[in-house]
Amino acid sequence: MTLKFTSLLFVLLFFLSIKAQDFSIISLPENLTNNANAIIKYDEYSIDLISQDKMIIRHKAAVTIFNKKADYLAELTLFYDKGSSIKKVYMEFYDATGKRIKKVKKSDFDDYSATGSSTLYSDNRVKHYSHTAISYPYTVYYEYELNWRYTAFIPSWNPINNYNVGVEKSSYSFTYPPSFEIQKIESNFNNYSIQKKTSSGLLKYSISNLEPLKYEAMSQGLSKITPNVKIASNKFHLAGVDGVANNWQEFGKWIYDELLVSRNNLTSETVSKIKKMVKDISDPIERAKIIYEYVQNKTRYINVAVGIGGWQPMLTNDVDRLGYGDCKALTFYTKSLMDIAEVSSFYTVVYAGDYKKDIKKDVVSLQGNHVFLCLPREKDSIWLECTSQKVPFGYKNSFTDDRDVLLISPEGGKIIHTSTNKPKNNLLETTSTYTLKENGDIQGMASINSFGTQYSEHLMKFEGLSPDDLDKRMKNHFSFTNNLSFSKIEVANNKKEQRFEENITFSAENYGVINPDGSLIFNLNALNRISHIPNRERNRQTSFEISRGFKDVDVYNINIPEDYEMSQLPKPIKITSLFGIYSLSVEKKSDTSLKYKRSLLIHKGNYKKDLYEDYRSFRKKIKKLENIKIVITKI
Repeated sequence: MTLKFTSLLFVLLFFLSIKAQDFSIISLPENLTNNANAIIKYDEYSIDLISQDKMIIRHKAAVTIFNKKADYLAELTLFYDKGSSIKKVYMEFYDATGKRIKKVKKSDFDDYSATGSSTLYSDNRVKHYSHTAISYPYTVYYEYELNWRYTAFIPSWNPINNYNVGVEKSSYSFTYPPSFEIQKIESNFNNYSIQKKTSSGLLKYSISNLEPLKYEAMSQGLSKITPNVKIASNKFHLAGVDGVANNWQEFGKWIYDELLVSRNNLTSETVSKIKKMVKDISDPIERAKIIYEYVQNKTRYINVAVGIGGWQPMLTNDVDRLGYGDCKALTFYTKSLMDIAEVSSFYTVVYAGDYKKDIKKDVVSLQGNHVFLCLPREKDSIWLECTSQKVPFGYKNSFTDDRDVLLISPEGGKIIHTSTNKPKNNLLETTSTYTLKENGDIQGMASINSFGTQYSEHLMKFEGLSPDDLDKRMKNHFSFTNNLSFSKIEVANNKKEQRFEENITFSAENYGVINPDGSLIFNLNALNRISHIPNRERNRQTSFEISRGFKDVDVYNINIPEDYEMSQLPKPIKITSLFGIYSLSVEKKSDTSLKYKRSLLIHKGNYKKDLYEDYRSFRKKIKKLENIKIVITKI
């Protein structure tokens, strides 16, 4: 039998096997369809690490989609570049009866540069196909094979990748040369029936019959509660650069020596300029502040996805000359200037985002999606976000706080934990004086200062807007107060004090309601009502998390019309809970004025699922108290 005939027979048998598969919805297990947007019939990953610089990734899957919420599962996106290739890719679509309605070849895929709107240039490309559904349910089958040289990161196994999606079967196979040292971490295997096979040069996992997992409010996220496997090899390759690392120290040294050192080519003119800027400053922190402000004023962020797998920074002289760079470029450029100013600093790799994710310390590999700069100190290191022109020096933001990161030095790598703000330091202070008029209108002014994570929330919301856009944004922010208008809005980013400042002069028609007897009823809290209550979860299955605590403090001086008297005022209230502390007081200052004080402190933490209703009850009480009204009666 000739080789050509054998290959033809294999292809024929392959397509016959696809046609023989039952993609009718009749065959779907009933227990996997309850509350499901889709069912993964099977999901098979096969990864063969052939050598230090060659890896073959094979993936095939069949997914039945019940509604438009799961249409994203019928899309296929594959990235490739000079260090990788798509050997084959194929898709088929079937209707509810199992009849094939479409087949998609490699040539039918869109192929374009993997550039976002802020990307200058890129070696990365994308093949993408998106299906437009005509009716539901339908099934998509796809298969692809990639030849990959970037063995520094090996695809992980995550059999439960989505909420409200059942899984009939998911499997993962990884082969490797027995001479290689393989690290792996198996997470959240408890309470799951996982078939596992390990031998020299082989790791295999499979799982079946997974009922859809419902999303629950305040969940820690799928990666922290569902099974997953992360794998790394001690011998790896990254687009032209080989590496060997058995621990984080060796891995960090490889990054420093191979990806960073050669990128510093600042000119003698720049070196002289930086030295002159800091020559009379003895305090290294003050020198660092000067450098950081210089970088903020000189550069802007732009995604530059080129170089060694997108991991090597631009040359520092290019950043200096052009005035832009991505996170790698701007961070390494800032570090290079810090070196000139004799300020110790370290290039640091992190999984960035408001959702906290750690570098997995038990698997030495390329991880993370962002880099920033660490200025080490004995007690509390200073962290610098080098891509922002707005945030203050040393600001602890929710983008990189409270997580394990990889610090890289000439001596090697080290896993450390970033600092975070205490809840009381994520502070919002609102001070206001307003007057209630006889017709129910109010008029007043307020000063609002935000700190910590609340600083960044207000900074992102209000900084840099046009007057019209700022007016619209403010009205939306205070949407619980009807008919609100502003005669003055001033906002300021106080970097020195790490405080965002808002000063407003406002009015609102018909804020108070005039009763038939001529009395007025109005809500004391005109500017900062906290009304959020987490969704009710029947038979909750998972723990819940308050990822960051905060504190709100409000003080209002309220004037009422003359010839009116106040009804009985609320007594002081204080609620102390496992989740926080709420207090409220209303004090009569004179016949025509009173003072309203309100404070809320929320603690961060991970809590058992049985406490979720207690937390909802706490938030319900708060919402009710935020709407306390008083009546004033005409004398």
